[in-house]
Amino acid sequence: MFTYRDSTREDFARIADFPASASEAFYMFPRGSFPMDSQHLYEVSLTRKAPTVIEYNKEPVGYSTLYDVEEGSGWLGNVIISKHHRRIGAARYLIETMVNRAKEQFGVRELHLVCHNTNTKALLLYHQIGFKPYDLRIVTNEEKVEIAGVVMKLTL
Repeated sequence: MFTYRDSTREDFARIADFPASASEAFYMFPRGSFPMDSQHLYEVSLTRKAPTVIEYNKEPVGYSTLYDVEEGSGWLGNVIISKHHRRIGAARYLIETMVNRAKEQFGVRELHLVCHNTNTKALLLYHQIGFKPYDLRIVTNEEKVEIAGVVMKLTL
């Protein structure tokens, strides 16, 4: 059903269209903008590890990266699924793919992430996969309102 591969330069125009709103763009890439700038997103991907696209019927439908990977620890970032391919298991497949890549390719034993408290569906999915909250960060969202960034960890 789903497959994954490393992203290519050509993917970023499509990836930039995945967020359906400014809130979704913020969840995916808090330092980005809405609409997303595909060139900026591509340039950031060059500073990350394992920029990954998942495909459904050979069509890119999801994207994520790893960052700050060092000494057995790393961070999951930029998780986004196309608005047209949600609720079919794509997010779970993408996250599980990134967990496996972190462990197998980079020797990560603890994978961390930050998920905003207003992104309830993602928080619930991360919890189902096994991520556990351990801290909060105050984050200013796209509307300039302070929200909680829930810091979570999965031991691999």
